[in-house]
Amino acid sequence: MTMLYTPYAMVFMQNSAVATGNGIALSTLNASNGAASYATIQVEGISGDTITFEGTIDGSTWYAIRFSNLTSGTAATTATADGIYQSTLPVLGLKQVRARISTYSAGVIIATGVATG
Repeated sequence: MTMLYTPYAMVFMQNSAVATGNGIALSTLNASNGAASYATIQVEGISGDTITFEGTIDGSTWYAIRFSNLTSGTAATTATADGIYQSTLPVLGLKQVRARISTYSAGVIIATGVATG
């Protein structure tokens, strides 16, 4: 039997961003769908920029969390290249995850996040 997980949340975390900034957080908790197990983020437009992956429980204090580049398998708390990144550990228990642009030098950055069961 094949189990299919349907994304319960998808958000443009950075939508054509051209500066440093927190962007929109991806909720990993939802009253009607429960808690997400993993977060996956597609990043496009990085040109000498850095995205820092962060999570929070209380909604105000953020800590770096590890994501893995699905192409290379490299795990880190930051991304400096376009690609698809997935949380290396479950995000169960976190309230939100974000893809903060911590360093900006050029380009138009788009980061799209999906939380899955």
